[in-house]
This record gives sequence, C-alpha cells and structure tokens, in this order.
Amino acid sequence: MNNKETWVLFLRALGEHSIDFLKKLWEKRVTLVISGSILFVFLSAFFLGGAYVVWSGEQARVERSLEKYRSEVSNFYDNFQPKSIKILDRGGKVIGEFYRRNFRPIRTDNLKKHHMILWAVLSSEDREFYSHGGVNYAAIGRAVFTNLIQFRLSQGGSTITQQLAKLTLNLGKRSLFNKLTELYCTFYIESQFSKEEILAMYLNQIFLGEGNTGVEEAARYYFRKPATELTPEEAAMLVGTIPAPSVYNPIRNLGIALSRQKRVLYDMARNPELNPDQSEIPKKFGESIEPNVKKFKIFYKVKEYKGEEGEPKYSSDIGKYGADKDFRINLAPDFNAEVRRFVLESFSNEDLEERGLLVYSTLDLDKQRMAEESLRIGVDSVRADLVKQERELEAKGKPELAEVTKQILPQMSGSVISMDPETGDIEALVGGYKISNSFRFNRAEDARRQPGSTIKALVYALAYEKRIVNPSSKIKDEKLDFSGYSPKNWYKGYRGEITVRTALAQSVNTVSVKLLNEVGVNYFLSKLGQILFLSEEEIESRFQKNLSLALGSGELSPMELSLIYATLANGGRRVTPRKIIKITDLDGNEFYQTIPNEAAEQILDPVACAMAINTLESVLTEEGTMTLKKKEGEVNLFAGKTGTVQSPKTKKSKWMGIKGVRDVWFAGLAPRNVTVVWVGHDEGAPFPGSGSGVSGGIWLRYVQGVKSKIGFGNQLIPSFVGDFVKVDVCADDGTLLESSPSYICKLPLYSQFYYIGDLPQKRAGFAKPEIPPQTIVGDGEEDESEISTYQLQNGKEPPPGVDAVELEPPVIETQKVPRSE
Repeated sequence: MNNKETWVLFLRALGEHSIDFLKKLWEKRVTLVISGSILFVFLSAFFLGGAYVVWSGEQARVERSLEKYRSEVSNFYDNFQPKSIKILDRGGKVIGEFYRRNFRPIRTDNLKKHHMILWAVLSSEDREFYSHGGVNYAAIGRAVFTNLIQFRLSQGGSTITQQLAKLTLNLGKRSLFNKLTELYCTFYIESQFSKEEILAMYLNQIFLGEGNTGVEEAARYYFRKPATELTPEEAAMLVGTIPAPSVYNPIRNLGIALSRQKRVLYDMARNPELNPDQSEIPKKFGESIEPNVKKFKIFYKVKEYKGEEGEPKYSSDIGKYGADKDFRINLAPDFNAEVRRFVLESFSNEDLEERGLLVYSTLDLDKQRMAEESLRIGVDSVRADLVKQERELEAKGKPELAEVTKQILPQMSGSVISMDPETGDIEALVGGYKISNSFRFNRAEDARRQPGSTIKALVYALAYEKRIVNPSSKIKDEKLDFSGYSPKNWYKGYRGEITVRTALAQSVNTVSVKLLNEVGVNYFLSKLGQILFLSEEEIESRFQKNLSLALGSGELSPMELSLIYATLANGGRRVTPRKIIKITDLDGNEFYQTIPNEAAEQILDPVACAMAINTLESVLTEEGTMTLKKKEGEVNLFAGKTGTVQSPKTKKSKWMGIKGVRDVWFAGLAPRNVTVVWVGHDEGAPFPGSGSGVSGGIWLRYVQGVKSKIGFGNQLIPSFVGDFVKVDVCADDGTLLESSPSYICKLPLYSQFYYIGDLPQKRAGFAKPEIPPQTIVGDGEEDESEISTYQLQNGKEPPPGVDAVELEPPVIETQKVPRSE
C-alpha cells in the first residue's frame, strides 16, 4: 500500500469517527437543551409562583394603601385633617410639633397645573407613560443592552407605575422575588386606576431626600414655593434626585444635583410634547438651558469653593429655610430635625397621619436654652474681635485685609453638645450660632474638624492603663525626632523634666507624642474605633497612622469627641448616644422604647479613666491653661481640656496671610455631664481666639448656669470597683501630700486615684522648678495661643445674656427665577 492509499484510509476513518462524534454531540446537545428548558420552566414557575404567593399575602395591605392614596388625589380629600406628632422634653414640655403633611397634596383635578414637574418627570422617568400598560418592555431591553455594553448598572427601565408599586409594597432589599412581586402589583395598579390617578399618587409618594415625601413637600422645602410655581430648573433639580435621594439631593451633594439638573433639562428639551401646557414652554428652550441654569445659580446664591483637600465644595440658599414648614413649634431645631427624620423613617404614613404620636425625648429644654445663650454670647465675642480687627486694618491702610476680615465675620459659628455619660442621653444640642427654625448644617453631629489637644485625654488614659506612667511620673519635655517628625510646643523652647500631670495641664505637645509612641498608634486607633463604633475600614479612611494623632490631626465631630469624654466619665464603658426615650400614641400605647446604655462594653480600665479625669482637673487649676479661681477647700466638680488648632500655612494664603486660629474646642466634665464646645468657621478661616478664651468661656457659662438653676451632684468621678487607692498629692512636684508643719504645697490635690503599688513618692528635698515664660509663636503646629483665668460664681447665676431662641416665622415665597426667553 502506497502512501496515497494510506492517507485516504486515514482520512476516511477520521471522517467516520468525526461523524460519530458529531452525532453523539448533537444527541447530548438535544438532551442539554431539553434539560435546560425543563429547568428554565421549573425555575420560572418557582419564582413566578413564589412571587405570586408573596403578592397574595401583601395584596390586602397594598389595596388599603392605594385606596388611601386615591382618596388623597380625589376632590373630596380636603376634609381630612392629619394628626400632629409632638416632641416632649424630659420634663414633658412640648419642644416640637409637626405634621407628616401640612398642605394639600397633588390631586387629579389640579394635576395639569403642575405642568413643569410633569414635563420633567415624564421626560426623565417614563416617556411612554400614557402608552404602556405598566411595563415598558422596550425600555427594559434598552437598559439591559446599555448595562451590558458598559459592564455596570448605569440605566434602569422601571416605569412610573412600577416605581409606585415598589413604594407601596416597600419590600426592602432588592431581589428577583421582590421584582416579580412588584410586577404583579404593577399590573394590579394599571387595572384599577386611571393614568391621572397613578401619576398623582406617584408624585405624592415619591421620596425626594431630607425627609421629604412627595413633590409638594419637596418644592416647599428646597425652594420655598408650591409645586405649581416651579420653574423648569427647579423642577429638573427635584426630578434629578429621584434615582438616589440621599445622594443626589441639593443639600447633601449640590455638585451632583446640579449635574443631574442639566441632564433632566436636556431630556425635557428633547420631549416638549410631554408638557401638558404647551403655552408654558419657554421659547428656544433647548438653547436657553445654559443661561437659565446660570441665572438659577445666581438667584439661589450657588457658590463653589475648595474644600480642605482641594475638592470642590458648594454652598447655596437652596433648602436654607426648609425646616420652616416642618414644625408648628420648634424650640430645639437641630435636635428636633433628627427626631423628625427618625420618626418619618420608622412609622407608616397611616400611623403618622391617623394617630397622634408623642415622642418622649432626652432633651432638657432649660439646659438647651442655656447652651444656646452661652454659644451666642461666645460667638458674638469673636465677631466683636473681628470687627475690631477690621477697623484696625482699615486704619493701617490695609483695605484688602479689612475686606477679607469682613467676609469672615458673618460665617463664624459654633456648636454645643451636652450629654449624661451614664445613660448617653443628649440633654442639649446646638448645631449652629443662629438659633432659628430654618435649615442649618448640624455641626454638632455632622461637621468633622481636627480636635487639637482635646484628644490628649485619651492618649493619657491609655498610657495610664498600660502603666507606662502615672500622673506623678517625671517625664522630659525635650526636642524629639521620630523619623523626621519633630513636634513643636505652643511656647518657645522646652521645659525639661516635669510631671505627667503638669504636661497635660500645660498641654505640652512633646510629652503627648512621647506617650502615644509608647502606647502605639495601632492600639490607640483600635480603642478609638471601639469607643466610636467605627469599622477598621472607616478608621483607615479617616485617620493617618502617625504620631501627629497625639496632637489631634485626625478629624472628629463634636458628638464623637463627647463620646470619648463620656467613656472616660462612665468608667471606661462604651456610651451610646440617645435622643428618644419612647414613642406612644395619645392613649399611651407604646410603639418604641429604648434602654439607656444597655450592656455597655468595658473598653477602658476604670482606674485609668479616673486617673485621666484627675489629670484633666489640673487643666482648670493655676498650673493649667484655663484657671478656675475657687475658694480654698471648695470641692472640685469640674475637669476638662482646651484645644486650639492653628491655621496651617497652606490656608493662610487663601485668607491673604491673616493670622489667627482655625478651630477652638473645650471638652468639659461635671457630675454626670459631658459638654463639648466647638467654635470656628465652616471654611477654616482664621480668627482671634483660643480654646480656653472662647470655647472654655462658653462651657463655663453653660455649666455655671446649670449648677445655679438646676444643680449638679457632688461627685465628679462615680464610684467603681478596681485595683486602686486614693491619696492626697501635691501638684507642685507630684509627691504625696504630708501634714508636716515644714511641708509647703501651693497646689494640693485631694483624693487622687492611683493604681495599687504605683503610688507617688514622698518628698525628699524640694525646689519648685521655674517654668520658662510662655511666649507664643505663630508657627507652632497647634494649640493654645493664650491662657485664660475665670472666677467661679459660687452658686450665683452668670450675668444675663441675649434672648436664647430666635424663631423665624414660616414663609412661602413665590418669586420666580428670572429667565431668558
């Protein structure tokens, strides 16, 4: 057999085997297709059947809700009067009263009067609303195709009816079961209601951010006008928030909201036929979008500026007076806003409108008014200093610097938060300088700033807990160099050997950095995370792992700082802040209740916390940065820490080199009370002041008022069980206080906590060290720029101040934004 014949036989055999292989493959393919089809049918039946079971269980509830919505959009809804929700302080005084709605919702008979919002919502959310039967299959196909191309969920295909079904069912987490259940609900809605009813119900139920349900409520909140008077730009901004209200609303993220506003406006320009009132479409609408958006920004005073990290930030008058309409009574605006948000998110619309709810809160109205007054007086003092600075600069022929100072003055603000560390109850909360009903940024809870030296209390507590030092230990104030990091003190030079107590009292930076180095940055951050309920991921994103943390380089809100000090005051047990005690209806039926600080985790050793509080007492003595003069033998009821953050050089250029500080803090302790005060400028502008001189003064006025009008206990550190002894110490040198006639002590301290076996030494020859003059340097890394002295009032009321609460009447303005034709 020659080679040619061999190849022919080989190819023939190969062909025969290939045909057999293909036949087998085809048979397997048919089997797979049949199996796959059966599986597909089974899964489809399973999911569709399961979804139908869920829908059957929810249908009765949904029908009741939809009938309620139908009554809202019908002409006879006017007679319905929703009941109010009242917020009571801990003494039963009404501090807030609001309604879920205090206006008439959109109805079918006035639907077309809302032509701008209809045009915007149909153009952006559902262009084929009037032609589909509830599901737009073409839109779903387009969305799937687009998402597959872009490899992400960038587009949805839900119709307005589907969105109303989702809102009504409120099944929670997105899943295939829930999506199919919503389809059953969608078909039910389309079969039972007219398109006008569906659209009106949707506009009344859609959530638009900041606690606003419905277009009418949101229009009044953000723009102070009824929804019938919205301009295209305003309507577009509202509709732009629909996909993600917590992210896209103009209060939280104005930059994103402005971007989405343009997107909706261009959708409107492409679909002019969707405006029910063609006569209200501006001429050359598409061409005038950019100039009209520019006029919108001017009207609402939209300003862009650079944030701390150089990222763009925005400010505006959008939503500035948003809270006016929310409350009939509002004596604690920042506190009440948080309570209202919780109530709206936790209760159904039916409960909110048909039951009269009573919210028993932790706030003490008398303390709230004292906190408001104290903050107002303190910030006014800073503003007065800025006015003086402005005049001096004018007199020196520096008009540019005078003008910058003038711009800084009106934005000076502050916050106060006061809590009971044992229960976590928030007793006073002021989120800004101007106490009014208007929308304000709640700086007490939402603003994060560098806390400066106030963070040192935690560093010292951890150093005590690890037995690295005790308050009487000697430690050297000297020049340091940790791999190039060399912290500076707020005074020139170094003081040599001093006690640990003196180091905290005088806020010595080098000692704090030394102690943090011994404690360990990772250990410090882990304890901080436990105190503040922070995950490891959040700690890594918010705090840089370096020794500058000892000087307050991380950022904390006043609420977070108050929790750190509350943990110290609570013997090292974690503190959970609480605003609401319980919620009932008018008949006393209880719907919600909290237990104060239940099963609190022990985070820090109680002995170390007591030692830290003892050391913080020294801050308020003659050797500290904030001296409180009191009678000899008078029981000490106060402790605390000042904190002053200097303006960095990179920021000074923005403010033309004007000198000053950026943030001033005081964290104070009294019997069963922790109060944190912050004063500053939202954009970090420099101003004259210090933690002791400004924030410390605000705190002292507040606690003196509480002491004289309400009263405190007589024990700063609560009783606890631990490995400790209490001894009398001379703060002059940290030695044990003796009764010998020859023993002279200028600063005696009584009943100080120490670990057993780690007591102060007896004095063996004593010469009080001379402290160098406290010369302030402008380029210090951070801390006090002055030392302040106060005279305790000894039970007398502090001098009277301005009226505590300034209430602004609710106003709905109906001006229209100027526009181009």
